Amino acid sequence: MAALDPFTPTDELPTDGVPIRPAATVVLLADRPHLEVLTLRRSDQLVFAPDHTVFPGGVVDQSDHDPRWSELATCADPDEIPGLAHRVAAVRETIEEVGVLVGTTESSLLTRRHQLEQGQVIFADLIEKTGGLDLSQVHAISRWVTPMPGPRRYDAYFFVAPAPGGATPTADGGEAVEVAWVRPLQALKQWAAGELTMISPTRSILQRLAGYQTTAQVLAAAALGGPPELVRIGDEHSEKVYFPADPGYHQSHLKEGMGWVWLPAAPA
Repeated sequence: MAALDPFTPTDELPTDGVPIRPAATVVLLADRPHLEVLTLRRSDQLVFAPDHTVFPGGVVDQSDHDPRWSELATCADPDEIPGLAHRVAAVRETIEEVGVLVGTTESSLLTRRHQLEQGQVIFADLIEKTGGLDLSQVHAISRWVTPMPGPRRYDAYFFVAPAPGGATPTADGGEAVEVAWVRPLQALKQWAAGELTMISPTRSILQRLAGYQTTAQVLAAAALGGPPELVRIGDEHSEKVYFPADPGYHQSHLKEGMGWVWLPAAPA
């Protein structure tokens, strides 16, 4: 997959007949007082990644493409890839799954989270009444495409964003059954010890974040970005994700995943 452009449109990705659904995932950051990220554990009843530890996120809905978002949402770079719909989806899914606001302080939105999740209300309608979304600190840092074959395939962009002060995450009780703040390196240690189950996209983000000390450092680096790095992966259950600068990146047993990370490594 090395020749595949990291920003190839979803409808041009290799497929085995299983639809590839655009998705958005948010890595919420907080200094507590050390840098921590918010994770959730998925229900063991789900088809995709059951009982796995992941970040909040989900599929980009048609409502996330509502033309009103061009007026309702403010982005640092409106022409940045991926587009506005992915950022809106990231914010919406974070409200639905873990009850945390991103880009707004309108607490009344949290009272509608279950209606949002069930499609009983439209996110743009709610935001239109509450003053808009500030997405200037929501930065894309990675893209992962679910490999073939599989019962579900997603084209997921990963974002970082600061969690609001005093946020109290709560699982929705459906897809998300547990939430936790954790330091990136600690989460990786728990995975290595068999205490957490995580797929390579989640681990790749935690590996890259492990070198950072504060939320401000991550956001500054994410705002600048860097060249997309194509990762290589081995055994999902026992082996780290390899970045191009890592010793062992060219080991013959590794394969190129459809995953790219452009959050720069933290300065040594």
